[in-house]
Amino acid sequence: MANVLFIPPQMGPITKYAGRYIRSGPLWLMFKDLCILITVLPYLPLMFFPMGTTDKRKKGLRFQSIRDSVIQVVLSVLELVLSILFLPALVSLPGILFLALAIACVLLIGLLAWPTQGPRVVEATIDERTLRRSQQHPGERWVFVNGVCTGSSGLQQNIDRLSLLFGRKVLGIHNQSYGLISDLLECIVQRCLSYSTEDVRVACEVLRDYLVDEEVKKVVLVAHSQGGIIVSMVVDYLLAELSGEMMGKLEIYTFGSAAAQFNNPPRTSTTQSSPSIPHIEHYANEYDMVPRWGVLYAIRSLLTDRYAGEVFVRTGATGHMFVEHYLDPIFPLPGHQSKDKSTGSARARRVNADADHGVDVAEDYLDAIVDVDTDTEKRRAGAEPKSVVHKHESTVHKMGEQRIAPEMNGLATPAAENGDANATIDARANLTFVKGKKVKELSRLWKYLDGAVPLD
Repeated sequence: MANVLFIPPQMGPITKYAGRYIRSGPLWLMFKDLCILITVLPYLPLMFFPMGTTDKRKKGLRFQSIRDSVIQVVLSVLELVLSILFLPALVSLPGILFLALAIACVLLIGLLAWPTQGPRVVEATIDERTLRRSQQHPGERWVFVNGVCTGSSGLQQNIDRLSLLFGRKVLGIHNQSYGLISDLLECIVQRCLSYSTEDVRVACEVLRDYLVDEEVKKVVLVAHSQGGIIVSMVVDYLLAELSGEMMGKLEIYTFGSAAAQFNNPPRTSTTQSSPSIPHIEHYANEYDMVPRWGVLYAIRSLLTDRYAGEVFVRTGATGHMFVEHYLDPIFPLPGHQSKDKSTGSARARRVNADADHGVDVAEDYLDAIVDVDTDTEKRRAGAEPKSVVHKHESTVHKMGEQRIAPEMNGLATPAAENGDANATIDARANLTFVKGKKVKELSRLWKYLDGAVPLD
């Protein structure tokens, strides 16, 4: 049976939590991000292990996939060498010569990465069966944002896999890569300076068009790795522009997210209000370097910084690759179907390539009883906000007692069950609420497998 650690969503007064940009300056944030990144670097080799996938379509790698992988390795090695030589060159070379060499290096990296680049917006290539299933959901739009070190061929494979897995046609937003080190530096710039790169702007435009379209009833946004940062920035922009009704169409699911914050304010000003985005879930592997720098660090260490959503952690698991290390063990391709009696939804089950040692990994994961991260939840409940306003009695403080009622995928919170708008949902109630639950009782994303629809 799979071991899954569950971190419940943040609860409590909305003034208790705030975005990291509000409480610290950008230079200090960059320094802290670099320090945290250095501490998790020992996990870097584990990003690529275990190797291999059960997806037979990926085993016959096309030329573009091999080419992109080789280019990523070359870029990463080149950038590592240049990083080591940077300070000695800065100190020893004349300024003009150093500048000329720096420009030449940037141009070289761009030239090497150029073959891996493609259009910013890509549509999935789907078969007839997936097309028929997708046509059964005309009011849905699915969007995927890729992570670090992903070329155009990798994005195409990812959205094709998602389309086949969930029975919907997925649109891909290409977060273009220039090598691992360049991608990590871009992550720091995005996280600390809130800098809108082109992929952020494209994703924002695509999602805004979907959300304002009256014919669109639901928008499912999936992100991997650096895509989590992009999505968190896009959410901030959309929250500032769109109504609560429009944002209520959105659902977000991240895998190995590198985001350092995730906002999701209440939809209304009532005392007990539902969040603007009804469903946010994060999936992470315990020894994956990226979420240890992103979602896991933010939730466990930055206790009063806003990070909305539930977190499912595969304890003891390594790897960062989207298909091999997340979709394969959590939501593998359908082998045969079974009905889940509690929801009536079809559930995908994995057929292991080795028939003699076949293990139904999907069922194993979904039927696992979660271990609740009680330590994080209790520390988060007892953490004092760092805002100056909380040091004094004020009208703002009293108004800030508004609470966000988390929507645990259709399961009523204690306050909702009692109909008490003023009920306090403390850490103990939160822990009791999820104790003894299985992954499939808390997760929502799996209910979309193979064209199914969650019973809201």
